[in-house]
Amino acid sequence: MPPANLGVRTGKGNLRICPNSTHCALWRYSPFEAKRHPMTDARQQELLTTASRLRAEGRVPEAITAYQALLSAYPALPDSWYNLGWLLRQAGRGQEALAAYDEALSQGVKGAEEIHLNRAAIFSDLLARPDDAKAELLKAVAANPSYAAAYLNLGNLHEDLGERAEAKAAYDKAHAINPGSAVILSRLAGLGKATSLDDPMIAKLRALIAGGTLFPADLAVAHYALGRLYDSCGAYDAAAQSFAAANAGARIAAGGGVAPYELKADLYRADQTGRAFVSLREAKSGITEPDPQPVFILGMFRSGSTLVEQIIGAHSKVTPAGELGLIQTIYRNLGGTPARVAAAPESTIQQYAEAYLKHLRTLHPGASVVTDKHPENFWQIGLIRRMFPNARIINTVREPLDNLISVWGLHLDNSQNYGFTPQDIASRIHAERRMMIHWNRIYPGTILSVKYEDVIRQPEQEVRRVLDFLGLPFEPACLEFHKASGPVKTASVWQVREALHDRSIGRWKHYETYLRSLPSHAALDALLAVEQPGKPA
Repeated sequence: MPPANLGVRTGKGNLRICPNSTHCALWRYSPFEAKRHPMTDARQQELLTTASRLRAEGRVPEAITAYQALLSAYPALPDSWYNLGWLLRQAGRGQEALAAYDEALSQGVKGAEEIHLNRAAIFSDLLARPDDAKAELLKAVAANPSYAAAYLNLGNLHEDLGERAEAKAAYDKAHAINPGSAVILSRLAGLGKATSLDDPMIAKLRALIAGGTLFPADLAVAHYALGRLYDSCGAYDAAAQSFAAANAGARIAAGGGVAPYELKADLYRADQTGRAFVSLREAKSGITEPDPQPVFILGMFRSGSTLVEQIIGAHSKVTPAGELGLIQTIYRNLGGTPARVAAAPESTIQQYAEAYLKHLRTLHPGASVVTDKHPENFWQIGLIRRMFPNARIINTVREPLDNLISVWGLHLDNSQNYGFTPQDIASRIHAERRMMIHWNRIYPGTILSVKYEDVIRQPEQEVRRVLDFLGLPFEPACLEFHKASGPVKTASVWQVREALHDRSIGRWKHYETYLRSLPSHAALDALLAVEQPGKPA
């Protein structure tokens, strides 16, 4: 059994956000390698070799078919059932993946804790069934009480559900098993704030960093956590240095897997997208009266999208679904370029719209209004409007320098290649605004802009405005969203469980000296010259 592969997941601010949720996870998904057995007959080995090769090449649909053919003829192969489960999960076929993992267990696969961990991931991320996920994780630790990965994921699940004490207990167990893990220690650090530089958690993170034993990725995780603690106790110069070190380390850890960010490329993408869809502004393909009614919340990361979703989700008629990656997947399947998506046949768009709604109904049976909060969907508004011409779309907006600092202190997924420097984040903010200018010209009056600062300063007025846009009556519960108990899977997991406050407005001013010390950069200089929100009290 290979060691657990602790990857990353959309969720907490000390980890890179996975683009597919959007969520990959701390969960272990790694397949087993094919093994040759002296008693294996030639036909079995041929099928096994083919399936293993297709899996290794990333040809998921073909690999699934190959494993199904293998297991149809030779069902007593527990590792192959495991691999089939892993592949089905990659394909988003959660129920089938669970069945494959069940077969692996029934065939006596070694390391049952691995199976339970992966089943928990499916229940949590694909099927929105956190209680079942929790049960699987408890089975994992029962099978192997020294399995730190299960405790780590159990803590993560408790965080999603707002259960701070339970999360700490799980992380403490994981830390006791693996005290040298930067990920586990950072998770513990993320549960609280520091009141001074003498905070014990600051000392622990400093010691871990100074030990010189961490790989670049883990070193970056520790620096992000340390930066947040410095920020929480007002040591902003030290926080800036930690965030700079964290982002530099994360870039090193990514190696050649991250292309340099280019503002020109994003601006070109925005302009090409606008041109591709301008002729379709009056088109009425797709589904005009969807059931359930999706609400798309999008914009820059850390612009208040989770806050808006939680406010809306507190309404009795709304179900928050979090960051779904479905629109991104459909966009890629349609060719992955604005021109190809705009030119896709109406029949194809209709099929994808129906498939999207079927997925929502599977996740949330009986729901009438479901939110899909994926920030990056701001690129795909044209596709959304083709699928659902009457779609409700909310664009969250925040003072850009506050937005910049919030992104800079967050461990984004490597696919978000703008997130490593303030200069590139400033550029991305310009690109997102350019794209939204195009969409508002193409679809005037159909996209509601919601400013984070307005929600904080005049909450009831903004909540009523949002609900009016959605055609929903006002409910006082929307102003008490922080009392909701549903899962939250973003970096704002603890912020949105607090009552509204203005501590994050003007936060960038704490980092102004650092920002102005950076080499001149057109995009950042433009923000520093124009955007000057007030300094926090």
